[in-house]
Amino acid sequence: MQRDLERKTAAGLLGNMFLPLTLAVIIVVCAFISPPFLTYENLKNVIIGSATFGILACGMTMVLVTGEVDLSVGSQVALTSVIVATLAPKSLALAVVTAVAATTVIGLVNGVLLTKTRMPSFVLTLGAMGVVRSMALVIANGQPVYGVPQSFTALTSSMVGKIPLVGVAMVVMYALTWFFLKYTSLGRSVYAVGSNSESARLSGIGAERVKIAVYAISGFLAGIAGLFYTSYVTLGLPDGGVDYETQAITAAIIGGTSFFGGEGEVHNTFLGLFIVGVVKNILNLVGVSPFVQPVAIGVLIIIAVILRTRKPE
Repeated sequence: MQRDLERKTAAGLLGNMFLPLTLAVIIVVCAFISPPFLTYENLKNVIIGSATFGILACGMTMVLVTGEVDLSVGSQVALTSVIVATLAPKSLALAVVTAVAATTVIGLVNGVLLTKTRMPSFVLTLGAMGVVRSMALVIANGQPVYGVPQSFTALTSSMVGKIPLVGVAMVVMYALTWFFLKYTSLGRSVYAVGSNSESARLSGIGAERVKIAVYAISGFLAGIAGLFYTSYVTLGLPDGGVDYETQAITAAIIGGTSFFGGEGEVHNTFLGLFIVGVVKNILNLVGVSPFVQPVAIGVLIIIAVILRTRKPE
């Protein structure tokens, strides 16, 4: 009995350390393959390049934990960039507030439609992805929108000490999401709904209310991610943010979030995000074709899912 307990404790400790150890091993291997990998400028680029996906992955983790998915967040990033670029010449504050409010409302509408129509979230948000993308194209008349002020484009180039501001913002978002999921009743309800929606309902938890709130939060975070994206590309791109939802899902899945709900930790998504970011970076450094890189990411996802499903109970 004691031996079984010790074995389970050791297995649990090893499971908790799996992602940090994996990231550490990948970093060591990357440094061996390409010495420029560990330079300050390169690591800074990894942080800046991962920030938009990282903030999206915060919201995506919560959505996945409820047992749903949101495929519209990449289009919401594009809509944010177009709104900011269009309104910024009049008022930057108005542009920022309008853009984030718009994506929050889109998330809210997604949540309401999901719970009222009971459509599969994959189908619903696939439709929303097209609708939101069309909204961005109509507002921008199908063309890139210029007019983002230089003060705003400096957002991604600003530093807090030696760390890019966008990296600090991303860490703050993860910390707030972690606190929300762990220490608030609504956050704990997210896991209950994802584990068993009917049991949660019988326990007095409003499953529909929880899902609507999670989609609204995901939309809000998509707006924040869109602000940093706009600052990075320095203009409004109605065709921007393509495939960003896949990147966010990838970080969450590699971080151990279940695609079927009820399981997932946002700090592990953070580690999953950097595993993906580091792998993509080293592939760029050694000159691997961008057309081949998705193969490596796909293999990572498959390995992560296999290891997670084989972990000890």
